[in-house]
Amino acid sequence: MAYRTISMVLTDEEVDRTTFDAARALAEQHDAHLEVFCLGFDPMRYDMVPLGTAPVFTIPCTSDAHDTAKRMVDWAEAQLDAARFAFSVRPFVVSSVALESSIAGMVRFADLIVATQPYGEGATQLQVSVLESVLFGTGAPVLVVPRSAQDYTRPFARPMIAWNESTESLSAVRHALPVLRSAERVDVVMVDPPSHSPERSDPGGAVTMMIARHGAKVEVSILSKTLPRVSDVLRRQITDRANDLLVMGAYGHSRFREALIGGVTRDLLEQTEIPLLMAH
Repeated sequence: MAYRTISMVLTDEEVDRTTFDAARALAEQHDAHLEVFCLGFDPMRYDMVPLGTAPVFTIPCTSDAHDTAKRMVDWAEAQLDAARFAFSVRPFVVSSVALESSIAGMVRFADLIVATQPYGEGATQLQVSVLESVLFGTGAPVLVVPRSAQDYTRPFARPMIAWNESTESLSAVRHALPVLRSAERVDVVMVDPPSHSPERSDPGGAVTMMIARHGAKVEVSILSKTLPRVSDVLRRQITDRANDLLVMGAYGHSRFREALIGGVTRDLLEQTEIPLLMAH
């Protein structure tokens, strides 16, 4: 497997600039076709017009959304003017009524989708919607790009896999194999693995063997939850091991539960300083 089509949804030139640069660098590194969908979002503000005893709702014109999409197309094409790989840039105008399904439909044929970190400075609910659309609506792996500086022109040297034996984790590992093969070292990390799991006699052994058969050098670490949150333990390990990518399954709990009480996915999406390669 290789990443031959890399896609991203551009929502704003400034908010998504780091993500755009990452997608461009990854497309060149993997000799992939880069698809950029320039999103003109119409929030569909409803106006009530009295008519008899019941109000009638009218939808304002979407000309602003079309103008936004065209402006971003011009910007993206200018940035890609000297690209040495194939690319396509398309406007994409959608309303809030069909936002998530429309985004998922546009990018579902990608081998890898690159998305902006949805929380932090400059981010809005639109970045959250884009990420959830591609994670839950495509089945493709998603690389979440943080705002911190990172060199995407070179292969990731030291990926970490947050392994918890789940279907989501295994899906993320499978989708990450093009990256893992070229790494100098892959760290498989488990935090307090359950004592009654099928892998209790050899925690992480099966997934390590799977990755090693693709030619990667793999090491396993079993960690105790010595900090309040699993995400804190993972982040400390990332610092100690100088990892430059985190591979993990996304949203083991429902999105609603994670939004209310938090979870590893939500915590890392808010706090990560390295890219996350996620799958659901």
